[in-house]
Amino acid sequence: MIRRWNTEIDTLLVYAGLFSAILTVFIVQSYPLLSPAPPDPILAALAHISVQLSSFSSNPPFLNSTSPSFQPTHPAPPPPSPWVIWLNALWFLSLLCSLAAASIGITVKQWLHEYGVGLSGTSRQVACLRQRRLDGLQKWRVAGIVAALPVLLQLALVLFGAGMLTLLWNLDHYTATVVSLGAAVMSTSSGVTVALPRFFDDCPFLSPQTLAAYNMLEGTRYMFQRSSVAV
Repeated sequence: MIRRWNTEIDTLLVYAGLFSAILTVFIVQSYPLLSPAPPDPILAALAHISVQLSSFSSNPPFLNSTSPSFQPTHPAPPPPSPWVIWLNALWFLSLLCSLAAASIGITVKQWLHEYGVGLSGTSRQVACLRQRRLDGLQKWRVAGIVAALPVLLQLALVLFGAGMLTLLWNLDHYTATVVSLGAAVMSTSSGVTVALPRFFDDCPFLSPQTLAAYNMLEGTRYMFQRSSVAV
């Protein structure tokens, strides 16, 4: 079991590292949109000069302008668009989930390493110590923590996809429609594989996501039952 956990965490750490690196490239391009640059004062001055030139009236020997003199101003930058805020919020949350999965995975690997450290003595003493440490892993629900890592990475992927669709719908509707259809097919397929083991005992599609969904449903059902009994 310990070896299986270590192998699974190693795979998840590689995935989390690659996903975080790719996501960082997108964030580097998106977060400057949260602070739009203020209007260029040179362009404002040139625009005012153009207005002044067009407002000149010639009345020899005088040359008059009806436009007021230019007063330099320092306008505040415009606020970011709502879709830009949503885009960056989704992508930063996605990066946070990915980094949290990596951090938790490294911590769990340290726990599992300590499981095999300091095993010395007779075979009976070593067996007792192993069993004691195994009972501790089960008592403190280390298996549940390991199972939560792929759920965090799946959540990070969903948040990244939502941010990508937010960006595309504000750039080009045709591209966004095609990508949305592909995302809907993938999401439906993933949801079906998560739900099938709940209804068919012989279904091999069991995953941490299935267990998490099942625990959430059972917890919700338990809360409703308690509330109905209290009423």
